[in-house]
Amino acid sequence: MGECLMKVGVIGPTNITNLSLCLGKNESVILGILDQIGKALAELDCELWVNSDGGTLARVATEYKRFGGKKLVILYPEKGEPWPKGHADPYKSRADVVREEKDWFYCNYNVISLPDICVCVGLSPGTFSELAYINWDQRLNCGNCKKLVGIMDLLRGGKFPEEFEAELKDFIFYTNSWGLKNFLEIIELEKYEEKNSQ
Repeated sequence: MGECLMKVGVIGPTNITNLSLCLGKNESVILGILDQIGKALAELDCELWVNSDGGTLARVATEYKRFGGKKLVILYPEKGEPWPKGHADPYKSRADVVREEKDWFYCNYNVISLPDICVCVGLSPGTFSELAYINWDQRLNCGNCKKLVGIMDLLRGGKFPEEFEAELKDFIFYTNSWGLKNFLEIIELEKYEEKNSQ
């Protein structure tokens, strides 16, 4: 197995039906967008990090593996605290690595803090909590994540809410699902050039 280029955390809703209603897009369109994202991440040899859950996360992870993704890291809570974890058990089976976290708080925090890049594939109450963790990491210069990438096709109006943009303006980047691969290739090239210029 070759070395993965970068670690990419993906955050997004577990309820695709609700995302469909909020965006005014047919579920089949949303599934197609998620499939394209999973395929792009596999083609880039990215290491994909997702929480052990359904919806957008499961769809991207499934497509990532279907297209030959080399390393799927699934974060799973050791304890079902503060919420139960039984619903998350089935999703562990597709992982190359199951990363056991202390509880759900650490799953939600580490999926945005430990990877190099975080890609947001839609908004939900849970995704808002993860965005709040990103904000604190950036404000206090914590965590490994260097960029938050919003997939415009899956965000209302093609962008994050103003409150997040105001706080994270230099950290937020946008692309559509079809441009994700090229966008991440550019980031990886910039990282490589920066490393070799030192």
